[in-house]
Amino acid sequence: MRYRVTHRSAAARPGLTQVRNLFLYIWLAALAALSAYYLYRAIDYRFLHADRLGPSLFNKQLWYFSHMLLALPVVFGAPLQFLPALRQSVPRVHRWIGRTYVVGASGAAILAIYLGATSEFEESRLSIVITGVLWLFFTLAAWRSAVTRNYVAHRAFMLRSYTLALVLVWLRVMYDFQDYLFFYVQGEQARDGTREWASWVIPLLVVEFWISWLPQVRPNKSFKPRPLRGSA
Repeated sequence: MRYRVTHRSAAARPGLTQVRNLFLYIWLAALAALSAYYLYRAIDYRFLHADRLGPSLFNKQLWYFSHMLLALPVVFGAPLQFLPALRQSVPRVHRWIGRTYVVGASGAAILAIYLGATSEFEESRLSIVITGVLWLFFTLAAWRSAVTRNYVAHRAFMLRSYTLALVLVWLRVMYDFQDYLFFYVQGEQARDGTREWASWVIPLLVVEFWISWLPQVRPNKSFKPRPLRGSA
């Protein structure tokens, strides 16, 4: 006797889809608002105070300016890429925003590697360099997956890339709440180093749990395991 396994698609549950889309729009709007706020604070810290931009034009100053300009379309363009309506109704716009993101994120990641390696804060150098390397790899992997039409991998790598792009936000949120998040680290320098690592490791672990680990432990009712050879 044969059994057919049926799956209810999202189209058969319009109410659930609408609720998910509503939460998605709210979440993306919140991320955009936080990005704008913390970008303003980053610009204020780095560019509007003396002795924080670098000693000369080609010694940090130009690279900080370039990093900021490249990051602007990344921070504000990426949320649009996750809107289902945009992908479905105007895919050409989706692709052009994606190309802009790849160029901006790749350039910003390369500059982050350089700025991190030459940072005056020794406890932050390795963390920033690793962040830049991973951000560059995730971005290029997302682009390559889209070119080869592997859209499942494309979505996963874009989520990873955008998560690291938002280190701008995570780092400063952790700074604002560091007395509650890092109360167990008393030294100021040790707390700064801990915050640098936590600002990208924790968000990336959360994303990996959501897109990689959790799906592997969820029960798949349509899957029937085959017994091993020699077993009863």
